[in-house]
Amino acid sequence: MTAPVPTPGSFTFEVPEGWLDYDLAGQDFSRQQRELRAAVSTAEQRSAVDDALRQARRLLRAARQQGAAAAAGMIARDDDGGLLMAFVAAFGITVPDGTQPSVADIAQQLTRPAGLNGHGDRTVTSATLPTIGTVARITGTEVVELTESTSAVMVAMHTIIPVPGQPGSYLVVTGMSPNLPLADALYDVFDAITGTLRFT
Repeated sequence: MTAPVPTPGSFTFEVPEGWLDYDLAGQDFSRQQRELRAAVSTAEQRSAVDDALRQARRLLRAARQQGAAAAAGMIARDDDGGLLMAFVAAFGITVPDGTQPSVADIAQQLTRPAGLNGHGDRTVTSATLPTIGTVARITGTEVVELTESTSAVMVAMHTIIPVPGQPGSYLVVTGMSPNLPLADALYDVFDAITGTLRFT
């Protein structure tokens, strides 16, 4: 019912300190990888760093293939030495004239509920963005296809924002992370980032 298209209009959003604005044409993670590997002391920790960076590359590639117009993210160590990873991307969506898709119909073009291992519940709510007003939001967990043979369950938030002056055009801002136990804190971060969105 809907299809990804080049992002309608122009927009900006801000990310927290320590996050990187990703180059959709081919982000170079080598410096991040060197720094994270240098900060750990065991082979197991270095392997975890390599896995996280590999996942970040695949996630960015998947977003690019789905038509992302902008993306940013972070990979860092927590106080216990574990890895935190979060990712935000924006997608332009348009719907055919005369159709009135639901929020779930729009989000389905970019997402797939997890539906396994107790995950998969999604909640449709609303949110108020400072310069935009009330918009639709979907939160939950879902399966993200990283490659043809690799997928991962991630916590996700999708905020669906009508583009001013362009009926049938939407900007979907998506936040994702594999750190499922931190879902509530991640939702707060994704909400804060989405709240900075401005159309220009």
